Amino acid sequence: MVNRWNKTVVKDKKHFGPLVLQRPYYQEEDRPTILVIHPPGGVVAGDQLSLNVDMQPDSKALISTPAATKFYRSLGKTACQTQTVEVSGGCELEWLPQETLFFDRSSVKNSLVFNLHDTNCRLIAWDIVGLGRPAMQEAFENGQLVQSLTINLHEEPIFIDRFVFSGQSELLSSPFSLDAQTLMATMLFYHADKNILKEIRSLLLEEAWSVSCGISLVDEVLVLRTLDSDLDDLKSRLIRAWEISRSLVIGVPPVYPRIWKT
Repeated sequence: MVNRWNKTVVKDKKHFGPLVLQRPYYQEEDRPTILVIHPPGGVVAGDQLSLNVDMQPDSKALISTPAATKFYRSLGKTACQTQTVEVSGGCELEWLPQETLFFDRSSVKNSLVFNLHDTNCRLIAWDIVGLGRPAMQEAFENGQLVQSLTINLHEEPIFIDRFVFSGQSELLSSPFSLDAQTLMATMLFYHADKNILKEIRSLLLEEAWSVSCGISLVDEVLVLRTLDSDLDDLKSRLIRAWEISRSLVIGVPPVYPRIWKT
C-alpha cells in the first residue's frame, strides 16, 4: 500500500492460489477498507496460507475478512497460517478480521506479526480465537493449536503472546486460563501511554460487561483481553472498545465498517 496525494491505494498486489484481496472500497477518503478472502471457506490439513502486507510511509487502511476463518480436523498433517504486516513510519493500520475457528481434531500453527518501522506508527488490532463448535456440542478435545501474536519495533520485540492449546490441556478449563470458555480475544493498541490507558479504562468501566475484560499497558502497547462463549457478546465488546479508542489512538472518529453490518 502506498500514499498517493493523501489517499492510500493498493499497489503491486499478487496472489498464488485461492487467497485473494477484494477490490478496496472507501468509506473514508484517505483510507480504504480491504477484505482478505479465502473462497474455499476453510483450511484443511496440510494447507499453508501466507499473507504479506507492506504499508509504505503514511499509508492508512482497515483490513478485515468477510467471514470466519475455519480450520478443519486433521488426520495428522498440520495446517499453517502466517500473516506478516510491515508498517512504515506515519502509517495507521486497523487489523480487524472476523473470528478464527479451530475445529476439534485440527492441528494448526497460526502466526501474526506486525513489524513497526517507526514509533509514529498507529495500530489497532484484534485476534479472536474460537475452540471447537459448541453449537454442534463439539468441544476442542483432541485438537492442537500453536498460536503466536507479535509486535516488533525497529526489529526488536515489544509484545510477544504465544500459547499452545491441546485437547488435554488444563488451560482449557482452569480458572486462571480459559475457565471453560470457548472464545477468547486479544486486542492491541499502539502507540499508547498511561493517559490513554486511564481514559479507555474509565470508559470501559461504564459498560456492564467490563468485569469480563482485562486491560493493561505493556511498554507502549495497550492490551485488552476478554473471554466468552457467546460470539455476539464478545464481538460487541471489541467493537465498543474500538469505538472508544479510535480517536484516542489513531486520531480520527469511528466510522462503522460496512462489512460488520452484513
